[in-house]
Amino acid sequence: MIKLFKYTAVSLLLGSALVSAHTGHNHSEMAAKKTEEHQHPKAEKQATIKISLLKQEDQVSKKLTQIKLTKITDDQPVTLNDLKEAHTQKVHLLIVDDSLTDYHHIHPKATKEPGVYQFEWTPKAKGSYKLWADLVPVATNEQQYVTSDLIKGEKGAPIDKNVSLQSTVEGYTFKLSFDQDKLVAGKPVMGKIIVTDAKGDSVKTLEPIMAAYAHIVGFSEGLQSVVHIHPMGDEPTKETDRGGPELEFHLEPSAPGFIKLFAQVKLNGKELFVPFGINIESN
Repeated sequence: MIKLFKYTAVSLLLGSALVSAHTGHNHSEMAAKKTEEHQHPKAEKQATIKISLLKQEDQVSKKLTQIKLTKITDDQPVTLNDLKEAHTQKVHLLIVDDSLTDYHHIHPKATKEPGVYQFEWTPKAKGSYKLWADLVPVATNEQQYVTSDLIKGEKGAPIDKNVSLQSTVEGYTFKLSFDQDKLVAGKPVMGKIIVTDAKGDSVKTLEPIMAAYAHIVGFSEGLQSVVHIHPMGDEPTKETDRGGPELEFHLEPSAPGFIKLFAQVKLNGKELFVPFGINIESN
């Protein structure tokens, strides 16, 4: 039987590069080619949206933040009507601190002012934070990431660059492995995460989270690139669907260096963020 999968795999340098967003399923033998296309977007494609930080207010333990999305060509506001839905949301915000330890995946709400979006979040680290907005404009139907500094200039803890292929969160153990001993820049690799419970039994109760069983997001040291992957295999179509214990995915890192990966899953109604650390070698 041919395995089908729905994918979005993105890896790009900061700036104006963008990639095509697809919503269809593809045969597994096409995965390496499609992954390469997504993780190495063509340089001539340019972003069409820019982001600006309007305000950020301290509210007890939280921060109230407002951002504005505008079109680069004419500075007109980008509203929800200008964006396509991708994995149940029109705006995905990926936020991480400069030590690569505190990751947030947030969906802001549109305000009454066109192009202005608002969200609350609680930074847990003391360093600087950067935001990536994951967007698919209706006009281009091409996925793009635009960035902004949320907290700038504050020095945080150094990055722990040790390779870490196993994490335990809320009593569940997540083991990461690859089909190659060395991860090399520009070379595709198959990854797999296996989930077990406190007794060592396989976990087959992963719940749907944004129309997938996991969202795997990674950041490079120095916050120069981001990777966003959804697992292969059948995706959930209703809230009662369950997945696990294996989450398979393709990865093609674009540059050497350390990458901090976070697998976002949902178990027993609670979202978990599971950290891993991998090292990419030079070609």
